[in-house]
Amino acid sequence: MVYQRDQVNKTFKPKPYFELNAEILANQQKFVAKLDPYQRFKDEAGLMTFMRAKHVHKGLQDGLIKDVQKRGKKRASPQLFSLSSLQSAMNKRYHASASQTLAAIQSLYEAKLLSYPRTDCAYITAFTKVEIC
Repeated sequence: MVYQRDQVNKTFKPKPYFELNAEILANQQKFVAKLDPYQRFKDEAGLMTFMRAKHVHKGLQDGLIKDVQKRGKKRASPQLFSLSSLQSAMNKRYHASASQTLAAIQSLYEAKLLSYPRTDCAYITAFTKVEIC
């Protein structure tokens, strides 16, 4: 399974696409609005066809915002690193060896800048959270 995914990643070829974005000035504030985050067009002709169907033109236009949707999104916090996962991440990102990573973690722990590095728990318990805060 990992091998197959690796092969897919190696053979991946990015394809250009077009999106419809609008720079909007409202109440003296500028922001960019997207038509839909996942609606993409394979070529400019497809985008232009869509724009003609919706009576949208390039350039400056006056308009009216009919609807505003505000949504709160909840995201789980990432898990804490275990020693092995941190060593792996450091190797991938900075090409640091496991012993270099361990030495850095140990020195941070001794300087009281890091909690105990050799735990396997990837979560902060409610009790620990109270201690930290």
